[in-house]
Amino acid sequence: MAKPLDPKKIEAARQTTSRAERREQKRKQMQDEIAANQRSNGVIIIPPQKRHEIPAERPKLRVAAYCRVSTQEEQQVGSFDMQIHHFTKRIEGNPNWELVEIYQDEGISATTVEKRLGFQKMIADAVDGKIDLILTKSISRFGRNIVDILNNLRTLSALNPPVSVEFETEGITYTGDGKNNLLISLLAALAEMESQQKSEAIKAGIRWRMAEGIYKFSVQNTLGFYRDHFGRLVIEPTEARIVEYIYESCLEGATPAEIAAALTEQGIKSPMGNDLWSAGTVRSILRNEKYCGDALMQKTYTKDFRTHKSVKNTDLNMYFKENHHTAIVKKEDWLKVQKLLSERHGAPQKATLRLLSNHFIAHRVKDGLFKGYLIMDSRWSPVERREFIKIVDEAENAKK
Repeated sequence: MAKPLDPKKIEAARQTTSRAERREQKRKQMQDEIAANQRSNGVIIIPPQKRHEIPAERPKLRVAAYCRVSTQEEQQVGSFDMQIHHFTKRIEGNPNWELVEIYQDEGISATTVEKRLGFQKMIADAVDGKIDLILTKSISRFGRNIVDILNNLRTLSALNPPVSVEFETEGITYTGDGKNNLLISLLAALAEMESQQKSEAIKAGIRWRMAEGIYKFSVQNTLGFYRDHFGRLVIEPTEARIVEYIYESCLEGATPAEIAAALTEQGIKSPMGNDLWSAGTVRSILRNEKYCGDALMQKTYTKDFRTHKSVKNTDLNMYFKENHHTAIVKKEDWLKVQKLLSERHGAPQKATLRLLSNHFIAHRVKDGLFKGYLIMDSRWSPVERREFIKIVDEAENAKK
């Protein structure tokens, strides 16, 4: 008789075989599906349809440039012109850029923005929303004062939309995102330090030339002198005549206020080009030793390289050079004027021409047939004319 079966063992084996087969069948089915998909017989991939739209034209970037040189010397003028030409060509050569303006400051230091009118206009236009990008040669062209540089950059970056600044030499574009803040701060500090070192070197050179007696003083607002193309000091005859008139009038008894009123009435321009003369201007001409050929140097000096403001010298050496240049006024006449001014400053004088009110200022004829005569104002009344003649007679008698 056959051996009896074990039902539990057989049933367990059957179930195990069934599960294995089912797993195998399922695995084979998945493999077949994957193979079918790989043969593109399964899921169909539908790509998105391309919409044929005409792309909108992007607006051009409004670009400006800032150019600056600190002096008007020939070499710097060439650099200034090259900066303008370079940025104009670069902006106009980019089809995506639109030139706003080339802002310029020539012969102006960058240690302060007060006198940089071109820079101020550029910042104002940026605030008004006229500029998207500013180009400049370097950080030192943008400014040499770290506070001004950072404040202006923050102003531009705070606008909506912000205005970027590209520093061409350094290869940096400031956008206000904070990426280049530290680097720009360091470069701005270096630019300020470089400006200070240059200022000290220039001052040292000037003082050395003063000590040697070869310093060339400025004649910008000095009446009667100018410098030719070689830098030589030359007397300007027309203005020298005004200086002579001022000294002659003082020696004749007129005060600085009276001389100033007379020059104003005659329509003579002041050294600054103003129509109105002041007593202080006349007094400074009368006190200026340059008109007798001497030179007292370093009467003022620049204390702060940032502000460039001159202050009266009470701390440093002064340098005096006698017979430094050709004189307009004789030395003896200049010394007489100094004595007169000192005496008048101390005590009131007798009634002379200098005590006349501005209404009674008369011009003395300097040459020609009527030399020495006084010209009275035709607008004076008969009483005023008699009063004027009386004062003139008293003045003439006092001189005798």
